This record gives sequence, C-alpha cells and structure tokens, in this order.
Amino acid sequence: MHDLRLMQLPPITMKIMELRTSLFLPLFSYRVFAPIILLAAAPLYAAEPEIEIEGGTKSLRENIRQHLSLADESCKAPLWRLNSRLVDAEVEISKAAQALGYYQLEYEAKFLNNKNCWGLRITLTPGDPVLVKELRIEIHGEGTDDKIFQSLYDQPGIKIGNRLNHGRYETLKSRFDTLAAAHGYFDAEFALSRILVNVSEKSAAIELIYNTGPRYKIGAINLKHNILHEEFLRRYYNIHEGDYYDTEKLLELKNLYNTSNYFAIAGVTPDLQALENNEVQINIDLEEKKRRAYSIGLGVEADKPRVKLGFEDRYVNRRGHSLTADYSMSEIKEEAKINYKIPLRNPAYEFVNIYTGYLEETVDSYYSEKDLYGASYTYYQDNKWLQTYALDYTYEESTVGTENPETIGLIIPSVTLSRTKTDGNAYPMRGWSLISKLSGSPESLGSDRSFLQLYSRVKYIRPLGSGRLLLRTETGLTDTSNVDLLPASVRYFAGGDASVRGYDYKSLGPSEKSRRTGEMEVIGGNNLFVASVEYDYRFEESNWVAAAFFDMGNAIDDGDFDLKRGAGVGVRWVSPIGPIRIDVAKALDPITQDDRTKGWRLHISMGPDL
Repeated sequence: MHDLRLMQLPPITMKIMELRTSLFLPLFSYRVFAPIILLAAAPLYAAEPEIEIEGGTKSLRENIRQHLSLADESCKAPLWRLNSRLVDAEVEISKAAQALGYYQLEYEAKFLNNKNCWGLRITLTPGDPVLVKELRIEIHGEGTDDKIFQSLYDQPGIKIGNRLNHGRYETLKSRFDTLAAAHGYFDAEFALSRILVNVSEKSAAIELIYNTGPRYKIGAINLKHNILHEEFLRRYYNIHEGDYYDTEKLLELKNLYNTSNYFAIAGVTPDLQALENNEVQINIDLEEKKRRAYSIGLGVEADKPRVKLGFEDRYVNRRGHSLTADYSMSEIKEEAKINYKIPLRNPAYEFVNIYTGYLEETVDSYYSEKDLYGASYTYYQDNKWLQTYALDYTYEESTVGTENPETIGLIIPSVTLSRTKTDGNAYPMRGWSLISKLSGSPESLGSDRSFLQLYSRVKYIRPLGSGRLLLRTETGLTDTSNVDLLPASVRYFAGGDASVRGYDYKSLGPSEKSRRTGEMEVIGGNNLFVASVEYDYRFEESNWVAAAFFDMGNAIDDGDFDLKRGAGVGVRWVSPIGPIRIDVAKALDPITQDDRTKGWRLHISMGPDL
C-alpha cells in the first residue's frame, strides 16, 4: 500500500492558483505577435527549443527540465499550442519540485522571441524545502531478525533532517524487495509504505512496514548435462536440498561451472513458477564446449617475438581429467610442456597436475638446456589464497660465463603461495598480487647440489590524481655453499622488460673476467632485489595510456649490493587480451666498471598488470 497524504491544506495552494491566472495575461498578449514569432522560429537550419531555467539548486533545475514534456514540441508548433502545453507543464513542474522536497515552489514562465525557434525562460522561487523529521522502518515475519536486512536500518540512505527526496525513498523501497528476493523471501510485501507531508511545518514522516513471510528453502536440484559423470559434477555444488535459498550461492555455482573449462554455457536458475511447500527447485543446464581445441599465437618475450602453439583435450574422460600441450619458440628461448590435470574432491579448488617439459634458453650471460618431470597438488583456500605443493626433477646442462659446461640433476620440492585481488577491469585502478615460493634441493634426496631458496614478487596498484600508481618489488634469497656450483636456471639474474628496464634481458648480476676474451661476463648471483615505481595516465574515452617509470635492482652475492637504475617513458594499449606495452628506457648506471655506456633500449611486453 502506497499513500501520499497532505496532513494540512498548504497555504501556498491559493498562491499557485493566482499565479496560474496571472500567467495567462502576459501569454495572451503574445498572440498579437504570433506571426512574428512563428516567422522567427522558422529555422533556416535544424534548431531546437531553448529552455532556460533559473533559480533553485542545480538538481532542482535538472529534474524540472527532465519532466517538461513541452520541450518535445517542434519549432513549428503554433503559439496557441505552446500556451496550452504551458498550462500542462505546471503539474509537471510541481511534481518535479515535490520529488525533491520543494512543496512551496513558485515560478514565472515567459516565452522568448528567439531567431530560429521558440524559447522559454522559467524563473524559480523554490521556498524552504520539506525536511524528514521521522523515519520508521519495521520488518515483520520470518526475516525479522535476519541480518541481511540490517543494512536497511544502518544505512537507509535517508537521514533525519535531510531534505525529502522521493527518489531516495523509492530506492530504499526497492532495496527491501531486492534483499528479500535474493534470499528466498518470495512472498514478501509491504504492509505499509507512505510519506506523510506537513507542508505548513515543512516536515515529512516516512513509514515502511515490511512483511517478509517465510524464507524458502532449496528443493530438488535438477541437473541437465551430457559429457561428464553426474557424481563428478555434483562435487561442484555449494548448495544442497534443504539449504536456505541464496542468489549469491547460485551465481557462485554458475561461475564455478563457467570457469571449469568444460562448458560453453552454464545456467543455474530457480524455478519461480513452481513454488510450493516453501521450497524452490533449482535447474542447472550445462552446455559443453568442444572436447579438443588447437591454438596458435604470437607474443613477445624478453623483447623478442615469440610463436606459441597449443593443444587442449578438455575432458579426457567422464571424470573430468584434462590434457594440455604447449610449445613456444623465440630467438632466446624454446620451451615445450605437457600437463595432465586430475580434479579432486572439490574440483573447482583442488587438483593434481602431472607434467613434463623441455626448456632451452640462450642469452648473453648463459646457455641452459633442461628437462623437467614433476607433479603438484594445488588447493584454493577459503580466504582466496592459492597453495601449490610440488616435487620436480630437473636434469640440466648449462654453461654460465667462462665456466665449463656441466650437467646437474636436482630433486626440488617446493611450496608456493599466491593471491591476486583486483577490481576486475582490464585496466585496473586498484588491486594487488603476491606470489611467494620456497624451494630447495637437498643432496640427501639424491640431488647433485644442495640449496634453499625463497622468492617473492609483490605488485600494487592504486589511483593517484588523474591516473594510477604502480609499484612492484621482487626479491630472492638463496642459501648455498657456493652459488657457482648451481645450474643457470637456479641462479638469479636481473634486467629486461619485467625487471630493470634500460638493460638487456638477464644482463645484470655478479660478473667475472673471461679467461678467453678478457671481458667481464655476468654469472648470476644468489640474491635478487628489484623495485619499480610507475605512473600512467589513460586518455579519456581511449584505450591508450601514457606512462613514466623508474626501476632499480640487481642480482647480487652476499655483501655485494650494487643496484642499477633505469628510467623511461612508454605507451600502453589496453587490448582485449590485456595491456600491450612499449617502453623506451635509459640505463643510468654502467653494468660493469669497464662499461661506461648508458644507452637507450626499447622494451615490448604484454600481459596483465597484476
């Protein structure tokens, strides 16, 4: 029930009636000049009526403008019709004013003799607004003590003493229904909803009494599918028969199916046409993706073009196992990997990967050829952190600096903890990511070398002025008796588009003089530190971004803290697959004591900011 009452006949009523009568007199006089006005309004080009509204607040003027149907009249409209519509406009102006709490509005309207079209000037005298003196909210029924309605009491959007605003009142009312429908109160309705206005006292009382009725529970869950075992698909369920209905749970379940990589479309909907016994049935409709997929792509890695080929078997069997194979090649790196994924008890958050791969990398500082065999267990925690426990065996032949080639076998257990939090946009304005990995290779397990290593990387984004600030740190620590005995893939190097810009890929780190050439060659270190600060600005209504940055860092040995600095500018294009970055950076420090050049370098990279 909705009721808008005036507790007392407002004294302004007679004034409005008098004003209405007085308006006819000046408007009547315009009829003498009607031919002149119409000739002036006949446009030589496309024109629109010009309506000027003066006085009052900006929100009041805009609300009146939006309610004026008179503005729809063309420039060819005769004056008698405009005068008639102006009388109708009085009701629209009053409603628009009252919607914002102005119940004593007076105004004056005059037509303007414009050159190309008719015009209208409205001068407002709004008077004092009606203020909210009382807000009464009551919730009855099964939801009386339900915390989901607590926000209506705590933050109704209307405060005592504020100007009455009918729009906020309607918004508050809709929040009742939205919360009720989202949490299974399908029979909820208002027992009373009204605004009591006392114009003479310039006050209003709002009363909202809501009866939630019973809260519905989940009835039968109807699952429609084709490719996988039903028992496996039910492992995704976050709802069960007898649970209270909750829309957020249904949306979460839909998202779990959509991100599983099995289905092109996943629908999870309540059957609101078959409500009975305070239960609602849930229909789950899953439309599968094609089983196999092939891909080819071009990218950038370490400022070099890269070609990538991929194969995917999304459901090897009806238990949801999957297989992926990837191969990529660039000027400095060739890599292949095959991964077999086995979902576990909670398939959306828990799975095992069994993998093997090959990596060959050639840079100025080293050459490495490595075979990889391993398995990992991954689990998403309820707090959104991702844990991965892995056991790898690597067989690597590498040459670093002037060292002789050496083949080393390592058994490497590791644990990785990571999380990314973002606002969800392709160009995030706020968010952070963290990845931290602890790994090691004890000789007691059969490895050729022993070491313990801790690596972490943190990224942070926040708005700053008209743009955003991006911060990045990367650290690595290695505990080993002699870093020179470790293979190249385990040592730390710095430099490149994802490290210290202005320097070549993996060109920074401890160095030694080559016995063959006499020049200094980078051999890598047991520790790593890199920090970066960047500010960028996205041009309005554009996918182009301008950036300026400063990087510093190096790979270092114990006690050798020689940080290299780089700075530059760049542009980014926010593409559908993520930002593509082009940076021009200058090295501010020589790489070695013998290197006195500090040149400029071009860096190209792509991928998410976090």
